[in-house]
Amino acid sequence: MSERFPDDCPTLTRDGTTVGFSPSPDGMSLWVWWRDTDDRHTDSEVIGAFPTYEAGVTGALKAIADRDIATAGSEPDPDVVKVEAQFLEKTFTETDWMGLGF
Repeated sequence: MSERFPDDCPTLTRDGTTVGFSPSPDGMSLWVWWRDTDDRHTDSEVIGAFPTYEAGVTGALKAIADRDIATAGSEPDPDVVKVEAQFLEKTFTETDWMGLGF
């Protein structure tokens, strides 16, 4: 795998910030990582590894919220997490991971 995650990985964008999702190297968890570079993080820097799509979306939304002092520490809306996790699962399973170098 290259030093950065491939452009065609599934992503989630909120408030102008994008995070990406990919399988962990062992295939046992979902990696969530920053998709853009700014003054606080580097493109492809891993946010965390999560056991489920819902946990991954929750982690991604919390990381995005924590970038803003007004929303830091807030919990994502469970209904939003559910919808985003369903969409992520669909996109994730349709992604040609072998074609992306995983």
